[in-house]
Amino acid sequence: MTTPENARTLPAWAREVELSLPLHPQILLSGNVRDLYPLVTAGDDEVDLVDLPEMVWTVVSRRGYAAMLVLNPVTARVDVRSADKPPEWTAPLLSTVYDTPAAISGLLVQVVQNREAPVALALPYTARLAPAEGLLEPADRALLTRAEVLGHQATPTRGAGAAGTMAPFNTIVWACERQEELHALFPIGSPMLRVIPVPRPTLDVRATAAQFLFKDSSSDQRKARAHAIGEVTHDMTVRDVIACGKLARDRGLPADRYADAARLLQVGITDDPWSATRLREKIKKAEDYLNARVLGQERAVRKAVDILVRSAVGLNGAHTSSSPNRPRGVLFLAGPTGVGKTELAKAIASLVLGGDAEPHRFDMSEFRADEAHQRLIGAPPGYVGYAAGGELTNLVRANPVSVLLFDEIDKAHPRIFDLFLQILEDGRLTDGRGATVYFTECFLIFTSNLGVSEAKAPDGGPAPAAVTPTVSYHTQPAQVERMLRDAFTHFFNQTLGRPELRNRFGDSYVVLDYIRPHVAPRILTKAVESVAARVSRVHDLRLDVRPDVETKLGDIMLERLEDGGRAIGTLVETVVVNPLSRWIFDQAPAPGSVVTLTSIAGSDGDWRVEVN
Repeated sequence: MTTPENARTLPAWAREVELSLPLHPQILLSGNVRDLYPLVTAGDDEVDLVDLPEMVWTVVSRRGYAAMLVLNPVTARVDVRSADKPPEWTAPLLSTVYDTPAAISGLLVQVVQNREAPVALALPYTARLAPAEGLLEPADRALLTRAEVLGHQATPTRGAGAAGTMAPFNTIVWACERQEELHALFPIGSPMLRVIPVPRPTLDVRATAAQFLFKDSSSDQRKARAHAIGEVTHDMTVRDVIACGKLARDRGLPADRYADAARLLQVGITDDPWSATRLREKIKKAEDYLNARVLGQERAVRKAVDILVRSAVGLNGAHTSSSPNRPRGVLFLAGPTGVGKTELAKAIASLVLGGDAEPHRFDMSEFRADEAHQRLIGAPPGYVGYAAGGELTNLVRANPVSVLLFDEIDKAHPRIFDLFLQILEDGRLTDGRGATVYFTECFLIFTSNLGVSEAKAPDGGPAPAAVTPTVSYHTQPAQVERMLRDAFTHFFNQTLGRPELRNRFGDSYVVLDYIRPHVAPRILTKAVESVAARVSRVHDLRLDVRPDVETKLGDIMLERLEDGGRAIGTLVETVVVNPLSRWIFDQAPAPGSVVTLTSIAGSDGDWRVEVN
């Protein structure tokens, strides 16, 4: 037995369509218009899923419409829906080909001028009727002009409508995913056009739709399984929810593993790399590994390991009821230059991804311009570079499991931070072409030296501001952390005016201290050992450094600690590597020889070594 249409519960946007029928001759549906929508039969909780034209027909048929015509862009003809036989006057319309703007204009006129029982005309691909950018052809311009004029000329029909209701118009129903896809001449601002957004499904809608998958189960079991699927499909469409359920059923996944099917649909990976035994075993030893890579930053390493552990067990963001699709991990590394921020990011990438993996690095000082965000997500339609997509979205789409390093994030243009707000909150980003990219399996690392120095306006006029240090390696570690954290808070609260973004970082803010005198010798030894290893590998020579040479290097090093560990590496390169390279080039020692550095002498720009 056919279920009466008025016995079915409509989505909120469809109820708004129903209320608009006697008030607006034209309706524009925008947003999630390519989805499926649940229709629930009152009394027995039976769920059916219908597409947009079928949902619109369900609505208009409840209001007594005799038929609904749907322009099919594949066949260039109109399909018809009606409860009984379609009105006779529509017969010629069904045999006509509508492959030109003029033909579609004629169709609009005939529908609007119908004076019998009301009918509706749906155009599901409105944005394809006329190009959104550039000059319109005369026929396209005439189509959009006629559409607007017909809206103003429309009058309610004299034919039969639903009993006891206002007489409806012959309704034109336009549909597009994004309003910006429509040409500027489309009558979006016309008072005769009602714009109704079709939202992405909420948890309740997703859970209701998922019941369609379990028709043969008991009511309680059906609702429990459907709710489990709804929970793990945050921000997905109903089509994706159904695909997720079918995938889970096909693989025999229990309810507690529906997230695996959702992950496959979102990011294209079948297994959870963060729960792999290999990674878990490595994280157990992560503190020793990271401390060996980043010297003298034990506190920062301990905090980084806490976040890695939280990521591995899937509890990042567990304290909040918001989006479960947040990135796997977020780390904000602050501190002076040369203290190991970038090296810690590299070590985490190697730990998570294995081998010699590197983080995907974005130097945010390159994103200072207002339009720089387009480099990350791609240019909008009609702009240069639209087809290429965005650097960030393309990268994550191709590498859904990634460690992303955003270096010197405070140097980026303020508009860039709007993108990060969306990534940190929802774990997704929409590129310039409208495609969604998920960051669910990504580990995000931000670096900054906010608070290390501040700009001071000079006394003598509009010259460039001078940069004055606010902390140094003479400052006590606790004071360094307090001052840098205050600068971090001031930047997001006052400078950017985005305290909500600061809150998204939560406890992931970690301060790396200056390289202290007791740590510096270990960094120096590591640098010298690296030089010896390279000399052995490239030239088959054994490098031996005398203790007095190491002592002198240490003395020079202590004078340069203000610039951090990178300055120690530069010191070794300048004082040891450069003169040693000249000696090897000139003397060409035989492979297998022992090269002993007996002394170093000179000054910046003219260092010499004595070799035995």
